[in-house]
Formats: sequence, C-alpha cells, structure tokens
Amino acid sequence: MTNDFYHLLDSLDLKERKILEEIHKKKTVEFQGGIIEDIERDNRHLELVNICYNLFTRTTETNKMTGYKVVLVDPLYTLNIKIFDLMLFNDMTKNAILIEAKSSVSERKVGSEVDETAQASQQALSNLEKLQEFIGSKIDRLEFAVLSYAYYTDLLKGAIIAKNASLCLWAYHPVPGIIQMLAIKDDVLAEKSAGRMHFDEDIRQTLLKAIQTKMGALRSLPIMPTSHMFTKLEYIAQQLFTFLDRQPRDKRWFRYSEVFSLCKQAFSSSELQDSELEQETRKIIAAAIETDLFRVINDEDEISLMEFEISYNRRNYERFKEDYAEKHSQEKASVAAIEEFKQQKGFRKLEDFGNR
Repeated sequence: MTNDFYHLLDSLDLKERKILEEIHKKKTVEFQGGIIEDIERDNRHLELVNICYNLFTRTTETNKMTGYKVVLVDPLYTLNIKIFDLMLFNDMTKNAILIEAKSSVSERKVGSEVDETAQASQQALSNLEKLQEFIGSKIDRLEFAVLSYAYYTDLLKGAIIAKNASLCLWAYHPVPGIIQMLAIKDDVLAEKSAGRMHFDEDIRQTLLKAIQTKMGALRSLPIMPTSHMFTKLEYIAQQLFTFLDRQPRDKRWFRYSEVFSLCKQAFSSSELQDSELEQETRKIIAAAIETDLFRVINDEDEISLMEFEISYNRRNYERFKEDYAEKHSQEKASVAAIEEFKQQKGFRKLEDFGNR
C-alpha cells in the first residue's frame, strides 16, 4: 500500500477508517480479478501461438508441403513493435509471413485491433532491411496474417473489409483441430493484390484446404519476450525448481547466471542480443524478488552477484497466481480507494482531510 493510503488511514476515526478499508478491499478484489484475467488471456494467446509454431517448425509435414518455417518469435520486439508473434520464411521463394495471433476478439475493440495490426504491417515494411538482417536473407515479399479462433473470424473479417486492411485471415478450429485460411472476397486475383490472400500457390492452396494441427498446443515455445511477467516467472520457476530438486539440500541455491541461461534458451528464437537478454533477466529477477518467489541469501545489493533460494512449489500454481495478483493489485487498489473515498466525502485533495 502507498504511504498516502496509510497517512489517510491514520488520520481517520474508527467509522471512516472502516469505510476506507472496505473500499480498499473491494478495489483489491477488482484489480486482482483483472490481473488474473490478463494472465489467463496471455496463457490462451501462448497456446494459440504454439499451435501455429508447431505446424511450421523445421521438418514438419507443413514445412515440407509449403516450404515455410518459423524463423523468428516476436519478430519486431527489438524494434519496439509488439504486434506479430511469429515470422515464417520460405528459403526458396524468399517470401515471408508475419503472423499475429488473437486468442480473443471483442466486437467493441475489433476495429482498433485491426487498425493496430495494419499499422504494425506498415512499420514492418519500413523496417524490411532490419528483418532481412535478423534472418540473414533477402525478403522478396512480406505478407501479413491474423490467426484467431474460428468463432471470432466473422468479426475480424468484417473489420478487415471495413478498414481495407492488407491482412490474410487464418481460422483455428479446435474441433477437428485444423487451421484454415478464409477468403475475404471471391476474386482471388484482387484479394492477392489487396494483400488478403497469399501469393505463394503452395501455402495458399494448403491453407485453403486446411492443415491438421497434430501437435496441438504442446508448449514447444514455453514463453515469449512479450509474454506476461507472471508467465515468465512461472516458467523460470518451474525450470529452476526441477534443476534444484536434483541437487543436495545444501546446494539448492542459484545465481543470476542460471536465470540468464534459462532466458537465453527460452528466447533463442527471438532476435535478442546478449545486452537485451541481460535486461530481460534483470527484470525477471527483480519481479521474482518483489513477489517473494526468489529470496536473497547473501549480502550483495547488485543482482548479478546475488545468491537466491526459490520458494516456488510446482504443485501450487493457482496459489502462486493468486499471490502474484494480490501483490500487484495493492498499489493500484490504494490509489483507487483514496480517490473513491475523496469523492464520497467531498474532498479534492489529501490535505483537506486534516482540515475538517
């Protein structure tokens, strides 16, 4: 909780203190629910990304049929563009496809989401040279696709038409477990020119007929640079727990270097340099300390020199999620509670409480 919240709480009589505490409790529950919803949305998103990722890894049947394989995860992340989850590339044709996975779509926001994706497409084209550097090859054609669950595709289709966006639309059908490209309009030549149908004959025909997702949502890609911090913490904690569980009891501690190695392995398909990986590792460690997941066991102040123990238990996923949500809701709940209390009592600023 903030110092302002405690300052206000201490200035109140018993009746008003109870009112403020009840408001804070209500706000905490609201923010907790929002954080848990964000975590679960991120989990669904990662599942959808993995369904696509598993189809296009090297040597899969789809890779052999179309010539396309995953070459980058979060392909524009280092350019500060956090739209598009995967980049596919065909070595023979030099065609590339950027894919944005949308695990949920709302009628109210679909237009703005399509706008954002279309704008990111233009940014990607402006950074074509960078993308070519990332994959070490010339790109002759760059196309864009949105992948979503089949029950959202009518909304997306309408928005793509309304915005005249150059986006191909891929639908995932959980039953029977297929990905299929949808024709936005019937005129194939016009749709190809508009960027809503892939030029490459092999991938276009393969996707129009549908591809069976045999590996489903198997977490071949455990986390991404753009994943929610909780998702990253959960994965890193699992890996550390498994590693430490095999060590003698007096050796069940770790350093920055172990976390860095796990991050480097997890983000190996992303275009992150070591300096960026170091920043990411520091963020994860700082978040783990803040949430009491990591406990510092030496006297060092510098993260890279610290030694840690882990409090994570893989059987307590739901408890960990609830604790994380509660911890991160406190600050927001304190600020929101003060604002609501001020409105109820008719005060404009905190100082006014002492001058009643």
